[in-house]
Amino acid sequence: MKLKNIGVLLMTVLMMLFCIPVNGFAEDTAQQTTEAQVQTYEDGSFTYAYVDGGVALYSCDTSMLAVNLPDESNGRKVVEISDGAFYQCSKMEYITFGKYIKKIGRSAFQGCTSLKSLTIPDTVEEIGSYAFGGCTQLKDLTIPKNLKEIPEGLCFECIMLENINFPDSLESIGVSAFYNCNLLNTPAFPEGLKKIGDYAFSFCYAIMSAELPSTVTEVGSAVYYGCINITEFTVPKQLETLGTLMFMGCSTLAEFKVEDGNPTYTVKDGVLYKDDMKTLYAYPCGKQDVNFTVPEGVTVIYDGAFFSALNLQEVLFPSTLQYIGAGAFEYCSGLKQIYLPEGVEIIYENAFADCTSLMDVHLPETLKGVGNYAFYTCTALKEITIPKNCKTIGEYAFGYTDSGETDDEGNPISVKIEGFKQHGTVDISRILVIILGVLVFGGIIFILIRIIRKNQMTPEEHEEIIQADIKAEDAQYVNILNEIEDEQKKNT
Repeated sequence: MKLKNIGVLLMTVLMMLFCIPVNGFAEDTAQQTTEAQVQTYEDGSFTYAYVDGGVALYSCDTSMLAVNLPDESNGRKVVEISDGAFYQCSKMEYITFGKYIKKIGRSAFQGCTSLKSLTIPDTVEEIGSYAFGGCTQLKDLTIPKNLKEIPEGLCFECIMLENINFPDSLESIGVSAFYNCNLLNTPAFPEGLKKIGDYAFSFCYAIMSAELPSTVTEVGSAVYYGCINITEFTVPKQLETLGTLMFMGCSTLAEFKVEDGNPTYTVKDGVLYKDDMKTLYAYPCGKQDVNFTVPEGVTVIYDGAFFSALNLQEVLFPSTLQYIGAGAFEYCSGLKQIYLPEGVEIIYENAFADCTSLMDVHLPETLKGVGNYAFYTCTALKEITIPKNCKTIGEYAFGYTDSGETDDEGNPISVKIEGFKQHGTVDISRILVIILGVLVFGGIIFILIRIIRKNQMTPEEHEEIIQADIKAEDAQYVNILNEIEDEQKKNT
């Protein structure tokens, strides 16, 4: 997303909200794991629980400024820090670990907003998710040398974190592990790293390079979302899976590269492709070109491929194109017209949403469906013709939010573009011709039935029908006479 754009900023806030963990985790844990279920005892400022191999620090006095964890308690080794043990100990600035600690639980130090530096001992083999989430003063973190997996949200929103040392043993980095670590410098990843989860380094503004070791095989979605200082990215040799919107909002990213030997991805003129160039995977949104021609042979423009490519004013599409992915051109505010070739079948949701300069759109006769919000908030687009073969139009596919109209609660009302045309599906003259044809055909059938029925009647039945018709005519004649007589009486 473009961080300078208000609309993108709103989406950014939403994304952040979606990623925020439950802050009350420790309290929930306390409710689920009561002292009636876990045998605990107090020793000084700490409460301990019995676990295999020793005891776990279960909870503590939240008013402590500094903590020195003991090696043992009551003759038992302190081997674990329980889930949420130091949850929101907001006054604690320093902590040292005992020499037998093997495990740090989920959210163990979450919300320790005064904690500034932390060295996790090499004895630790496992760390729970969001263990240091929200430690907003934490600047340095040393990961134990034998740790293979950095859990989900390990340093979520540690906004002052500047340095982190990854061990050589590291194989994976979890979802949102360093989300919104604004000051985090470009990390040095070890060879052997294989997987990076969704949003792992989102909004790490200080990261200058996105170079990954050749051993990485999987990178999740939006991993570097909002990293505005990244200028290029090289696809590692062994990378097989690259998530969508990985570089969303990377406004200075001008070029993609691919390491020699990668069998899945290809680069041409700095643009990333896959599947033997049948799929245009990602266009660097910091590229300065105002015009771009999609190469012949491309059948799919991938989800978010041109997301927030603000400099683009014109895109020419190949005759081979069939599908335009979700959000493919979203926030391309410089685009003025779109001419889609015959062969395009599906335009997915949000494909051209927020293209605020878009005034002219040509859709092909081959189009079968338009997804939800496909052209949402294209405020310059006032009229569009929908091909007759298009059977599906999603919710507010051609809509926008009119700030001039609000509901009872003051929220903007979403409306559809006035005057958009549905070509070939509503033809009044054709409908009239069809109705007239049905009436004529029905009349002919009715006459034939009467003729056939008449030929099948006996003389007696035929006489009865004639008499019934005469009686009906007589009754009608009498009614007319009565109406005339009544009118004369009124006049006299």
